[in-house]
Amino acid sequence: MNTTYFLNQVMGNVFGTKKTPALPAKFYLGLSSTTPAIDGTGVTEPLSSSGYARVELSTLGEPTNGVISNTADISFDESTANWGTMTHFVIYDSQEGGNLLVFDALSTPRSVETATIVTIKQGSMTLSLVNPS
Repeated sequence: MNTTYFLNQVMGNVFGTKKTPALPAKFYLGLSSTTPAIDGTGVTEPLSSSGYARVELSTLGEPTNGVISNTADISFDESTANWGTMTHFVIYDSQEGGNLLVFDALSTPRSVETATIVTIKQGSMTLSLVNPS
């Protein structure tokens, strides 16, 4: 899902009707133990004190039929404490704070205990723009 914020940002920038804020230069992948909302709320990320940090998305391929995917594995740092059960991935425009742009459910919720490295396998994350509901 794309947040309303992101859809408005893309449409305004692409069609030149609202270029502020500009499209982000970088995107950051995170994890959430709760279901985000289309308005950008409802995200519960693990604490940074548990070894968690968003990961810069730098391995996205060119779009095919309007869909892009990751061209290499994406790994988070090893957890130093229990993160709980992660149910969703989230994409932000900043490594900390920022605006939620895109989110979706993980294909399988992942219980992240201490000393775990969460990896999104090559080609398993796909992103597209969708019509708002």
